[in-house]
Amino acid sequence: MKALCRSWLLVVFLSGWLSALVIPDTEAAEHVGQKATVEGTVVAVFTSSKGNTFINFGGKYPHQTFTGYIPADSALAGGGSSLGGLEGKRIKITGTIDLYKGKPEIKVTSKDQLALE
Repeated sequence: MKALCRSWLLVVFLSGWLSALVIPDTEAAEHVGQKATVEGTVVAVFTSSKGNTFINFGGKYPHQTFTGYIPADSALAGGGSSLGGLEGKRIKITGTIDLYKGKPEIKVTSKDQLALE
């Protein structure tokens, strides 16, 4: 029984460790489909006319290396002006990495997904 408990604890520990993958924005495209924390410097924050906000790392659109995408219908929507203060700062965005038009992005729906370094 003790051996089974130890094995179970090891599995739980390793699961948490693997889900805490932290990668630079320049490597995000190599981790599509994985849950990860992407870190980098915010180059631009842009809110579209439809209310979607984009936090770009590595360059301005369309030359960004990674994007944090905040949909207009999320609780964070409309924070474009306050999010503009992130430009030039190093932050981390956590979530599942997807590709949009060949660029990696994470959909951000909670402020818990964002962290200043």
